[in-house]
Amino acid sequence: MELVVEPLELLLGPITQARAKRFQEALSSYIDRAWREEVTDHCWTSSPSLICNVLLADIARLSLMELNLA
Repeated sequence: MELVVEPLELLLGPITQARAKRFQEALSSYIDRAWREEVTDHCWTSSPSLICNVLLADIARLSLMELNLA
């Protein structure tokens, strides 16, 4: 079963408390999902820093996309 994943977007404009909370929940969910996939795929045999590298790479990619839109 494959889940449909929508990209995380930090909307432009003022950050309200509700928007910040929704973004925090979405980011937390993304990290939980990425962690579960990594653990499942590698069954604890991979390097502990691998999940951090995956998240850093994805965050960097999103940042580059934001710069290209600006």
